[in-house]
Amino acid sequence: MHGRLWMVLLIFMLPLAALSQKIGCTDPEAKNFDHEAIINDGSCVYAPKSYRPRVLVQHLPDSVMETSGLILWRDSFWTHNDSDGGNILYRLDPKSGKIIQKISVGNATNVDWEDIDQDDQFIYIGDFGNNLGSRKDLVIYKIPKNQIAEYGNTEVAAFMIHFSYGDQTDFSVRNRANDYDCEAMISFGDSLFIFTKDWVSLSSKMYAVPKIPGNYLIYPLDEFNADGLITGAAIDQESKQLILSGYKNYVPFVWLLDDYWRNDFFGGNKRKIDFCKLIGSQTEGITYTGNGVFIISSEKTPVNDAKLFRFDVKDIK
Repeated sequence: MHGRLWMVLLIFMLPLAALSQKIGCTDPEAKNFDHEAIINDGSCVYAPKSYRPRVLVQHLPDSVMETSGLILWRDSFWTHNDSDGGNILYRLDPKSGKIIQKISVGNATNVDWEDIDQDDQFIYIGDFGNNLGSRKDLVIYKIPKNQIAEYGNTEVAAFMIHFSYGDQTDFSVRNRANDYDCEAMISFGDSLFIFTKDWVSLSSKMYAVPKIPGNYLIYPLDEFNADGLITGAAIDQESKQLILSGYKNYVPFVWLLDDYWRNDFFGGNKRKIDFCKLIGSQTEGITYTGNGVFIISSEKTPVNDAKLFRFDVKDIK
């Protein structure tokens, strides 16, 4: 009897013990690190940091000069162009950047393809670019990997995941002056998470879309002051470090998001790294390659060719 009573008391005491743990910034790299804090509350503040990623491919082919998304699969990079770029996935040699395979998505239209991601069985292409803020045909194409031949150009068919923003009530044209443009997406668990490119507020809203084909009305889960235009996203599925890429006044940057709970991506540490030496580059796609390394693509601009850059998170520690 006494043993059972002790177990009951212990069960009730555990939540109280958790509440007694101090919350605060738990990252020693932060300016406001609290050595007494046990639970991270996402309050960490970091000193400004600039980094120059290494150029991996100096000149991407003209066929992908508007590269907008990037993944690594079958030891190759895969990319696509954005609006009016055709319904084609391009496979690139990882060293030279040359095109070695083209995959047409037969039942898809490239209104404004803006990002790409994958899981074990499928590739997902986000046709959700919305510069005008007036689109009502947002869709994510879901392509079975087993449809894609190992070699040679081919055509595949995609499933369709349609969605609309439940919090959008105004669809009037506001060219590059709206909060419902989107260029960033990751695959995480059973959902696709998208991050908006808010032209007015320079913030980013996060939404989740099921991976099951259908038609969905989605609402923002959280919002984050990105201080810039978010154009790409990638996640290290092991460490759960999420990186958002983007630019402000054509100065590229990345946000490192980590130490969050489950899929509360904006609830943990948020550290911005500026690429000041790459001014004039329009960074777009980003993918994780392993061991803390991310590859970023930039499209052609009046002052720079389309390129691939290599960013190693370990270099900023």
